[in-house]
Amino acid sequence: MRHKTISDGGTHSKVIHSARCQECKARVRKLLTKLYDICEVNHSFPWFSTPEAYRGSAVGEILQVVFKSLGHYRGYQEFIKALQMPPCDFYLPRMSLLVEFDESQHFTRARRITLEQYRPEVPVGFSVPQWISLCNTIVAVDDDPPDRDERRAWYDTLRDLLPCIHGFKPTVRVYSEAFRWCTLEVNSKDAVAQFRSLIKGLPEPPAASR
Repeated sequence: MRHKTISDGGTHSKVIHSARCQECKARVRKLLTKLYDICEVNHSFPWFSTPEAYRGSAVGEILQVVFKSLGHYRGYQEFIKALQMPPCDFYLPRMSLLVEFDESQHFTRARRITLEQYRPEVPVGFSVPQWISLCNTIVAVDDDPPDRDERRAWYDTLRDLLPCIHGFKPTVRVYSEAFRWCTLEVNSKDAVAQFRSLIKGLPEPPAASR
């Protein structure tokens, strides 16, 4: 359920919005489809997940630094469990663009460590300082399995940095609690315009979709 209703003891009730509102993520997908025609969910790419695979590439050095920093954080050295980068939340094939919908569990100390290694010459489609600030504020912890935070931070790093070496646009990230996305009506031009204004990095949609 995306909401729950509680009584105030009288004739009125209040609707409380859940921090993990599933309709919010679904609405973001619908809005992306409205803007860019096709929005694939949980799309996979055949991109290797180990830093060694990118030696000599534009992101190879950064990935090595991120990998070592995560390993030093709590001593977990074998947090890469998948042979390939796990699927992304949304993929816009007409734009060659990944869009990630970040809920609170993505904002951890491990994620902050990765973001602090990013460099301006490797562009991303979101505000790195804002994401670091959210990591410092939320400080989420997921210890099941024990190295879950390191895994999630590493895979997020891959989704941020690998697209640029494959000719994709910089990855866009949406903070789940930045707005009540489920309140935006897909068929409202004003709502669609508001959606675009709220998210840094979204490209101009194809002419046919405007």
